[in-house]
Amino acid sequence: MPRFALVVLLFLSACAPAPARIIVEWTTATEINTAGFNLYRGTRAEGPFDKVNAQLIAASPDAITGGKYRYEDTTVIAGQTYYYELEDVEFGGKTERHGPIIITAPGVFGIAEIAMLALGGVVLIGFALVILKRSTRGNRTGTT
Repeated sequence: MPRFALVVLLFLSACAPAPARIIVEWTTATEINTAGFNLYRGTRAEGPFDKVNAQLIAASPDAITGGKYRYEDTTVIAGQTYYYELEDVEFGGKTERHGPIIITAPGVFGIAEIAMLALGGVVLIGFALVILKRSTRGNRTGTT
């Protein structure tokens, strides 16, 4: 009997909550015959893309209902734009890539733009805004 794989990817996004950190999240509806996932990052849409996870990110224990995933990439440079692709890996070794998604690692003030280029023929564009406030409260010289 031939083996088949089916990953239904519902959601793939990234956010940049602080300088030098990007969080990539994805949700699947099913993961039949899926061993796990790899995440790839590049600095250009056409690549090259390098794998960012050291080990395969394990698939959900329930292949029928899928799972929710989160990967924190702490090796980014503030102000640099990155392209991420998600790869699902079958038990037999066959792979399929999804994306890319685009995000700019925030600088000191934390503004990041996210754009989903391609996911099953659908184009989604969104924005993430993170503002770091400087505290104006507290002790000042000469006051208590």
